[in-house]
Amino acid sequence: MVRAYDRQRDRWVALKRVRTGPEALAREFGALSAVDHPRVVGAGVWVEGDGWWGYSMDLAEGPDARTWVRGPTPVRDETTPRRNLPMAFGQPLRDVGDSAYGMPDERGLGRLRQLLRELAEGLEACHAAGWLHLDVTPENVHVVEGHAVLLDLGLAVERGGALGRDAYLGSAAYAAPELGARPPTTACDWYSLGVVAFELLLGDRPFEGGGPEVLVRKQSLAATPPRELVPEVPRDLDSVCAGLLERSPGRRWDGRRVYEELGPVR
Repeated sequence: MVRAYDRQRDRWVALKRVRTGPEALAREFGALSAVDHPRVVGAGVWVEGDGWWGYSMDLAEGPDARTWVRGPTPVRDETTPRRNLPMAFGQPLRDVGDSAYGMPDERGLGRLRQLLRELAEGLEACHAAGWLHLDVTPENVHVVEGHAVLLDLGLAVERGGALGRDAYLGSAAYAAPELGARPPTTACDWYSLGVVAFELLLGDRPFEGGGPEVLVRKQSLAATPPRELVPEVPRDLDSVCAGLLERSPGRRWDGRRVYEELGPVR
């Protein structure tokens, strides 16, 4: 991704380009072009150069979701066991070191509520345009002028379409437990939003690890409700996390339930 100047629109944009395999990039551009909503990064134009293909999009310069809600976050040591982190078949990690769980301050909690409302709007816009995002992570959300913008539809698939062979492996910690076992649905995106909500609320994800093994744990275990880990968690955010992290897609919350709990975007 590089910065480029769009002479037609007289503005700086982001340019994503490849030198091989333009088909996948063209599909991504098609998905982004189909969604016209302020909470999803705006598509620009398709461009071709000498041996490369690409497309432009709006610059979404700003902190990612994690930094905006919780402030600068140190890199975690993934080799150190942490308290209360569920593992396969209900076996907890050893009780080593301090708990990883802790809430942001009141300003951070307010920002989290706003972020969840706005991301719910962005996901609903993607779904209404006929696409599933399938890669909702804190890194793929930037906050631009105080508002959330959903980025990167590189793994998006059309509603009713098949999942790419390796599509979920890149962000398996955020993926819905049913991915890989059945065709993806809008419920997959809502589960990913639940993982983001849990992580930004408590500072750690409900399930750690990557690849297929973390999906096995999600299929075997329910995510622990945030208030069981930190009793001071506000009830509305606890309910949103628990509802979005339902293992059963049929019982999982969607954007409407998020609005009912947190209120509409102001």
